[in-house]
Amino acid sequence: MAKIKVITDPEIIKLMLEDTRRKILQLLRNKEMTISQLSEILGKTPQTIYHHIEKLKEAGLVEVKRTEMKGNLVEKYYGRTADAFYINLYLGDEELRYLARSRLKTKLEIFKALGYEFDDDELLDVMDNILEKEHEYKTEISKEIEVNEEKLKDFSNEDIIHAIEWLAMAKMGRDEEAMELLRKLGKILKK
Repeated sequence: MAKIKVITDPEIIKLMLEDTRRKILQLLRNKEMTISQLSEILGKTPQTIYHHIEKLKEAGLVEVKRTEMKGNLVEKYYGRTADAFYINLYLGDEELRYLARSRLKTKLEIFKALGYEFDDDELLDVMDNILEKEHEYKTEISKEIEVNEEKLKDFSNEDIIHAIEWLAMAKMGRDEEAMELLRKLGKILKK
């Protein structure tokens, strides 16, 4: 199984973001499971889970890892095709960009609850632009990691993900536009 798989197809990203499929991928992060097991945990019919598994298989996100005989039936155990999937909501697809921006609105509510005062649209634009740059760099670095996976086999997924974050920050630190956006964020979010 790959450590990291970069997902750049907007249709596959949308498929992954559907609630039941997202939960299936989360459950399969820790162990291989059957449709029956997933059905029981998620409180959905086996037919519904099968439908979602088939979509995830078609997208290359899930595969049959092993089979076991249970009486006369063959039980298929499904698992993820990668330990971690990296998706970029800033790929130009309007629906995904809308989703990325709407996720930021919750953060604005948190800032307000903490007593910060700001112009919503101005802050949203700055945060959106920062995240777009961050995602651009993380996608680039994740692709580099995919290519060099064999060199990283002894490192944990958590350590690799943190390394991606640090490398992205380093790239942003060399990007004048990103630094200007961060300075602007600092001025806006100031009590």
